[in-house]
Parts: sequence; C-alpha cells; structure tokens
Amino acid sequence: MPKPSPESAEVQNQWTDVESAMDEMLAPSSESGDESSSVAVSVLRDIAAESSRLRDSSRRIRDGVSSSIEIERRALAEEAEELSRRTSAVEGLESRLSSLRESNAEMRAMRRRADDDIPRLRAAANEKIDEVDELQSRHVRNLPKIKRELSLHALMTNIKWDYGRSPDVLAGEVSIPGRAEHRRFVIDKEELSEFEIAERLWGMIE
Repeated sequence: MPKPSPESAEVQNQWTDVESAMDEMLAPSSESGDESSSVAVSVLRDIAAESSRLRDSSRRIRDGVSSSIEIERRALAEEAEELSRRTSAVEGLESRLSSLRESNAEMRAMRRRADDDIPRLRAAANEKIDEVDELQSRHVRNLPKIKRELSLHALMTNIKWDYGRSPDVLAGEVSIPGRAEHRRFVIDKEELSEFEIAERLWGMIE
C-alpha cells in the first residue's frame, strides 16, 4: 500500500485532536447534571459519532483511491509492455521491408542489365546462325564435288566405305579385281595412329 501523503497525515492528526477534545468534554464533571449540560453532552456524542463515521469513510475512500491507483499502475505497466512488443514487431517489419526493397532494387538492376544484353546476344546468335547457314550452304555446294572425289577414290583404291558405322570406326570392303577377292575390314581409330591405319589399308589393297 502507498505511503500516506503529508496532507493525509495532517488530517489524521486533526481528527486525533478533535477526539481528544471530545473525550475531555465528555469526562465527568462536578457541575454536570443540569439540562443544558446533558444537551451538550448529547450533541458532543453525536459529533463524535459523526466524526468517527467520517473518518472511517475517509479511510475507505483513501484505501479505494490507493487500490485504484495500484490497478491503474499495473494496467499502465502492461500497456507499456504490450507497446514495447508491438514496437519491436514494427521495427522487425520495417527491417524486412527494407531488405525486400533492396532485393527488389537489385532485381530491377539485373533486369535492366539483361534487357541491355538482349540486343548484343541476339546479334551474336544471328551471327552464329549465319555462320551455320553458310557452312550448310557450302556443304551443299561441295556435295557433288565430294561425291565425285569419293567415287574417284573408290575407283583408284577399290575401297567401298561403310558409312553407317560409328565415327570412331573405319569400316568397309576392299575389292581386288585381279584376284577376285573382297576383303572386309573394321579399324578402330582409337587403337591405331593415322600412319598405322594407312599402312593397314595399303596392305589390304596391294
């Protein structure tokens, strides 16, 4: 319970002085007995009773006010604690919002760089496509020449190549008209050098 204020202590002292005075007035006297003295005594008793009632009422009011103050103080402390929690939550949200804004700014910067790179990449892709188209066109133009060279090569060497094999394998058939022989061959490029492959082919032709 809160400590009484100076004003409350002063009021208490005044009530104590009044009670003391009343007790002195109510004490038996050698001159009491007349009617006026009886009336005075009755009045003093009424005043004393009313004073006691007022003092008790004042005490109850004081206690009630102190209790209300304590309740309000606790409620204020709880509100301050809740306000602190909400403030912390708001600060956390603000920090997250700041991070999201920074991330959004970085993504926009990356998007701008990507947009700037699109024309360059498109031009590079078009150049590659043009190169592929040129190679294909050149291959188509050279195809008849290649066929003629292959035919000439086959006539000169009597080798008929098997183009259906894996690129890592040389396969085909060697015809030797003078002997009426046909020799099939399969050579793994990974196992022999180019010189050894050539030696083996010429060995079959001779």
